[in-house]
Amino acid sequence: MSRLRQAASPYNRRRFARSGFTLIEMIVAVTMLAIIMGVSVGRISAIISRQRVNRAAIALSNDIESAFSLATRDRKPVRIAFDSTGLQFSVSDVATGTVFRRTSLANFNLQASNVSLSRQSVRIYPVGLATDSLSITIAATIGGTTYSQQVRMGRGGLVQIK
Repeated sequence: MSRLRQAASPYNRRRFARSGFTLIEMIVAVTMLAIIMGVSVGRISAIISRQRVNRAAIALSNDIESAFSLATRDRKPVRIAFDSTGLQFSVSDVATGTVFRRTSLANFNLQASNVSLSRQSVRIYPVGLATDSLSITIAATIGGTTYSQQVRMGRGGLVQIK
């Protein structure tokens, strides 16, 4: 009989009745999550855009460095060229036109307006010298702020990302 009285006591009924969340608690939790998500979405898109610009600059830097290596290794002049209509940066043999490397900036979700060059093409000779220096600027506007990277190539083969 004592067990029946324990199960029927008001204390035990209140303990079992309060085993969930109230509607107000759920609304507060969902509202807090919505605010946090709203604030973080803008920052995440800015980070993604910056990473695209950084990766594109690194890819172009690698292509330029490989062009100097190819010219020295094969003992043939190499041409670095940028096609603004196809957004493609290519490294090719001057004599035969064989393309050694091709990087499409469209893969980085960039447009022609995001890229500016000091010249469209440069030749690199086997002695390790280029006909001229090259400067490539890649820019993206993120929430009103412009983020850019500049790839600079000197005539002697020095490549810098600034």
